[in-house]
Amino acid sequence: MCNVGEKKMEYKLDLGAWESVFAVPGVLVDKHLKLAGAAQLKVILWILRHSGEKFTIEDISGALSMQQADVRDSMLYWKETGLLCQREDILTPGIAADVSSEELPAEKPPAPETPAPEPVREKRTRALSRPEKPDLKYLTKRLSEDESIVYLMNTADEIFGRPTNTNDKETLLMIHETDGLPVEVIIMLLQYAESIGKCNIRYIEKMAITWADEEIYTLDRAEEKIKKLTSGRSAAAIIQKLFGLGSHSPTEKETEYADRWLNVWGFSTEMIRKAYEICVDAKGKYIPKYVDSVLSRWYNSGIKTPQEAYRDQNTGKNNKKKDVGKKATYDIEEYETTNVIFEEGY
Repeated sequence: MCNVGEKKMEYKLDLGAWESVFAVPGVLVDKHLKLAGAAQLKVILWILRHSGEKFTIEDISGALSMQQADVRDSMLYWKETGLLCQREDILTPGIAADVSSEELPAEKPPAPETPAPEPVREKRTRALSRPEKPDLKYLTKRLSEDESIVYLMNTADEIFGRPTNTNDKETLLMIHETDGLPVEVIIMLLQYAESIGKCNIRYIEKMAITWADEEIYTLDRAEEKIKKLTSGRSAAAIIQKLFGLGSHSPTEKETEYADRWLNVWGFSTEMIRKAYEICVDAKGKYIPKYVDSVLSRWYNSGIKTPQEAYRDQNTGKNNKKKDVGKKATYDIEEYETTNVIFEEGY
């Protein structure tokens, strides 16, 4: 029995951050949480949070600070998996059925469950045009059946420092299945590309084709290749500074030359500088192939020091006197290079 005038106690449940909740389909967590990328998960959660509201690609892009193309790719992913259906401008829940093998192209055989320890790999060469590039449906299937593919995509997200989009994922899958590079080798390639500031999918694909052509299918061979590439880049940087080329970006061939001059032939920077000066005096500009021809002659002649080059000059002059009046039977470019070396007094 209440006393007269007694104040009634009122209660209220404060959910705090849980005040506004929304439903998430169980299949999204059970099946897709480990398969979908960060971009796809962000997009579907945003859509679920705004159910019943009208929105555009631009709205999602602005809210999530994502490229509109990535938003479209993510929405396409959820439609392909069957989680969402679209009829005109209305999105509705779909049936997230497994992708059946009958829907897949016949030329996409499933990966063997237990690969041979020493597989005999056929050397593969392909152009950058790729009609065989896997589509999103095939990508989704491979993600659902192969943990190593999931690991590759997740690791790529970490290395890129951003969620990889559908095109990135399809290209990485193609590098693995069409070019034959193992997952661990692709990851080493991605890490190298990131270390030199070229972590874009086009560069990575081009490098992957080269690695496949060179049959780099093991971690040991990948490590050896990266050491060679790193050595070449370091040599190119030394040559850049030595020749005063500033911010000039060395070509692949220039990097190859620099690596050969310093790391293979073992010339000192003093001798390389002399070859450079000979080239500029003769041609009026730096021509890597010309410098290479000078150094090639010195290397084949066993000339490693300025003193040896000077002695070779005197020998060359004496030989020229003996050959006066004889018909030239040697390469003109080599003759020109040799004379320039002798005339400079090295």
